[in-house]
Amino acid sequence: MAPWAASLARALVRSRAELPSWFCIAAGLAAACAGWAAHLALFGVSRQTPFITFIPAVSLAALAGPPAMGTTAAAASALIVLSAVAPVQSGRDVAALALFVLNSALTVGLTELLARVWAVSLAQTTRAHVLEQLKSAIVDSSDDAIITKTLDGRITSWNPAAERILGYRAEDIVGRPVTLLFPPLRIAEESAILAQVRASARATHYRTQRMTKDGRTLDVALTISPLRDADGRVIGASKILRDVTEQTRNEHALRVSEARLRFALEGARAATWQWDCQTMTSSWDPHFFALHGLHPARDLPSFGNWLASLLEDDRDQAERAVRAALAPGAADYHSEYRVPAPGGGLRWIEIFGRVERDPMGAPLRMSGISLDVTERHAAWEAAEAANRDLARANDSLKRYAYIAAHDLQEPLRKIQQFSDLLATECAGDISDQAAYCLEVMRQSAGRLRVLINKLLTFSEAANRPLSTAPFDLNAVMERVVKTCAAAIEESGAAITIGTLPTLRGDETLVEQVFVNLLTNAIKYRRPGAAPEIALTAVAEGGGVLLRFSDNGVGIAEEDQARVFEPFVRLRGTNGVKGAGVGLAICAAICERHGWRITLESQPGAGTAFRLAIPDAEQACSGAGASPASNPERRFDQAI
Repeated sequence: MAPWAASLARALVRSRAELPSWFCIAAGLAAACAGWAAHLALFGVSRQTPFITFIPAVSLAALAGPPAMGTTAAAASALIVLSAVAPVQSGRDVAALALFVLNSALTVGLTELLARVWAVSLAQTTRAHVLEQLKSAIVDSSDDAIITKTLDGRITSWNPAAERILGYRAEDIVGRPVTLLFPPLRIAEESAILAQVRASARATHYRTQRMTKDGRTLDVALTISPLRDADGRVIGASKILRDVTEQTRNEHALRVSEARLRFALEGARAATWQWDCQTMTSSWDPHFFALHGLHPARDLPSFGNWLASLLEDDRDQAERAVRAALAPGAADYHSEYRVPAPGGGLRWIEIFGRVERDPMGAPLRMSGISLDVTERHAAWEAAEAANRDLARANDSLKRYAYIAAHDLQEPLRKIQQFSDLLATECAGDISDQAAYCLEVMRQSAGRLRVLINKLLTFSEAANRPLSTAPFDLNAVMERVVKTCAAAIEESGAAITIGTLPTLRGDETLVEQVFVNLLTNAIKYRRPGAAPEIALTAVAEGGGVLLRFSDNGVGIAEEDQARVFEPFVRLRGTNGVKGAGVGLAICAAICERHGWRITLESQPGAGTAFRLAIPDAEQACSGAGASPASNPERRFDQAI
């Protein structure tokens, strides 16, 4: 049946079933009236063949609707004929009326029977069509390759998954031998598979290998089923192919891992154990007895004997850990405890276990391993003692550095004062050599004062307690620019600052970071070029990335690894005064905040410092915002 005809038939069958009774009666009356109008148009008031125009009307009514419509049309037609066309006057008229009624009844009955048969046929056709569509959808949407072939091994169908897994398009592979997919050493398998298909009425399963279009060999799982015609004869085979290459690789890795685990357990002399929660019985390997100071011939494996082998102070904790692991939804069992060692002292045992449960969640058994971790605990105790000693030494060193730098200020002040006094009082009474030595002493004292001040600053930045709170980085940078206003004006620097976020940290120390960066950018500018300095912020990985860049002299690649070390003066800075502590202070402050500072630089092309701030609290939308919504601010020599 053509698609349009099938659609029309379905619509007619559906409409017949859905028409209301009142409509059927009205339509039947209308059909009878149409038959009367046709009779008047063709025959006038003639009594000849009075029912000839009413028979088609009744037939159309019976076809277009349920029996009520045809019956109404027949009854109305009979009444019209008897009352207006040909009243009964003889036995011949009675016979004609009876024949019309019989014909109408047969028409209505046969039409209804035909409609019902038609509806059943259409429903079966529709179900078959839907089933065929469903089968096609299942085949097309399957993640497994589904292939059919004839008994001579030629491919007859190829689904999209087969194209994805094996690389061939359907138009390139259908009609070709299935052995095209076989590795050379496995072509002989096809004869055995076809023989199995002919002989078996059931699906068979294989693990084998197949080749893709690009020559790769895949490990596959095959399910092969015979295809039969309507008479039950085998006419081909259906093959479901699943790529299990990754699964095979994982299985191999698991076997290797299990072998390594067995080797590791044997090498570490780890003890294995199992406890049956239903029967309350246990099984221990020989090393488990040895770890706990028990003897296999004397001490039967049981929960009570295990608990009794523990140090008395650890028994309650160990028992609570077991009971907690047995609770519904509990995590894997893990605990540590001590047992008396045979030669005296204590032995630390770490124990791991996993609980197997029934479908209702009740524990069935617990199994695991036990390890002797006495040496690890001894190492931890030694490391903790060393850390305490190191912390004390570090605190002493911090105090010493601060006190030493602070106490050096007073004698240095006297050296500078008396040097200035000597230069003033003895200016004309000493030789040129003595005057030169005096000037060198004064300059050295000045440099020493700078170094001591920088040392104090570095010590404070690295050691003083942090006072953390949320702060607006925009306000911080405004203060930084004001602090460096004289240097900015003298150098003609142009500074561009984007919209910056709100961060959490020590606002005073963070301000010191950017003062140092800005001061360095101005100091180490290229000769003949005004400094161009920019600070931007972007969101990155849940945090904020600040980028501070300049167009200065840059830093050589071989020097970049040392740039954050204290008191390091790099090449190319001749004639620029400094102590080499500024970037070390920046690095110390960033490290204490949990930030990471790095740089990118090329000689003559400037330097860009990157401050990565992970998980910055209360970061504002300004980081990474568009220039239209957050315009940049510019500061230059007109400040």
